[in-house]
Order: sequence, then structure tokens, then C-alpha cells
Amino acid sequence: MSLVTVEYEPVGCQARYENTLHRWADKMRLTRFPLLRACIGEFFGTMVMIIFGVGVVAQGNFTENHSFFSISFGWGTAVIFGLFISGNMGYGLMNPAMSLAFAIVGKVPWIPIFPLMLCQVFGAYIGALVVYGIYEQNIKVLYNGVLNMESGVIFVTGPTVGNWPALMDQIIGTAILAALCLAFGDQNNFKVPAFLSPIYVGFLVLSLVGALGVNAGAALNPARDFGPRLALVTVGYGKEAFTHENYYFWIPIVGPFLGAIIGAIMYELTIGIHLRGVAEEQRLDAEKYDYDDE
Repeated sequence: MSLVTVEYEPVGCQARYENTLHRWADKMRLTRFPLLRACIGEFFGTMVMIIFGVGVVAQGNFTENHSFFSISFGWGTAVIFGLFISGNMGYGLMNPAMSLAFAIVGKVPWIPIFPLMLCQVFGAYIGALVVYGIYEQNIKVLYNGVLNMESGVIFVTGPTVGNWPALMDQIIGTAILAALCLAFGDQNNFKVPAFLSPIYVGFLVLSLVGALGVNAGAALNPARDFGPRLALVTVGYGKEAFTHENYYFWIPIVGPFLGAIIGAIMYELTIGIHLRGVAEEQRLDAEKYDYDDE
């Protein structure tokens, strides 16, 4: 069986219908409102990331067919799908810590940063509510109808070590994330095509969760943990969502912010500013060709 491509030209009622759709689309486009577009992209991208990522963790808790690799792979693909949704709408960050760090090193403007952060947290909040709504019956059956952090850990990260080792874990992991994300996007480096960047970042997250996920759950993202904690409070988990594990909630917030800033600055100081720019590459190529002609 072969596939034949047939050019389609709408006629009659179909043409009028499609023209009407195009006119409405033209009126609704947000190209004149770049900040609003970016906020919508960050919201939906982060929401999709949380639905896939937290959904993988939830399913693993309800079945015996799960492994640490499945969780790592699930979060990696969750990031890929989220970035494909949010990327061309604005900045494709989905992470308040990365947003602030990228602004500090001049990769994104300062003006939209705080609205973007709010949209990222809100997207994570809604994503967690969606997962809870899907699995609410399973949670209540498996945990005897009691909403406490025994089931709450499905949605948020938690430590297997003390708070200070967990904080260092988050700082180091997010520093690596920020540095490598800058490397992927640096056109003076390997010139990674834009459409491949989400895949590279997804595999990076897969590797980080697989390598550094035991101590503190590899949040690497304040929105990923804080948004779902707010969702837990909303559905009835109460203050335990924030007091659990000796008030652990601040670690996945402070750690990623510090780590992302350190990683971004270190990349720029040690790698970024030392790479030859596009203009310099063109000049050197021109000089090389002139020399060859002689």
C-alpha cells in the first residue's frame, strides 16, 4: 500500500468555512502581545510537564510495574513535551530558577521574568490538580481515604537525607542543568538547532533524575515542587504539605535558585565569553579564504 499526496483545494461551503476560521484566528492572534504569549506558553508548557511527570510517579505508586528508570524517563519526556508546547510562544523555560538565572546572564530580558515565574508556578499547580483528579479514587482506595503525606509524596519531592545534604544536592543538580541548557542554546558553541533543544534538555533531565534523584528527588525546579504543594493544600492535605519532613518545602525552592544562578554564571565565565562569536568566525573565514587565494 502506497501513500499518495493529493493537493486539496477547498471549494464552496468548505472554502467559506475555512476562510471564516482564518479571519477569527487573525483576530485572536496574540502576536502584538509578546508578554501574554510567553505567559500562556509557560503556563501550558509547565502544566503538561507536571501532568506527565507527576503522572508517571503516581502510576508507579499504584502498580508494581515501575522502576527508577521509568520515573527518570517519564520526567525526561515530560520536559520534552512541555518545551515543544512553550518554546515558540516565548522563552520555553518552565522553571523560575532558570528564568532568573538566564536574566542575570543576559539571555532573557528582566521585564517578563516575574510574570513568567507566576505562570510557571500556576501551571504546575493546575497540572498537579489534573493528576489528582485523574487518580483521586486510586489514592483514596489505596490509602484508606486518608489524605496525608504518605500519598502526598506522589506529587512533591522528599529527602532521604538531612536538609543540608539535600540542599547541596539541589544546588549542584540545578547548576549542571543551567550550565548545560546554556551550552545547548549557545550559538557560538555547537550551534544546536532550535528544534532539537527540547530533546537535548529532556535527555539532560532524564540523566539528572537518574544520577541525582535519590537524595532529594531531583526537583531542579521551584515550580515543580511548590505548585503541587499548593495543589495538595487545595484538595485537603492541609499544612502538612509544607511541614512534612521538617519543613522540607523550602529546599526545592532555594536550592534550585542558588544552583541555577551559580551554574549560569560559571558557564558564562568559564565557557561562554571565551567562545568565538558568529561575527568573529565570519571574519576569520574571510581571512582564511583571502590567504588561500594568494
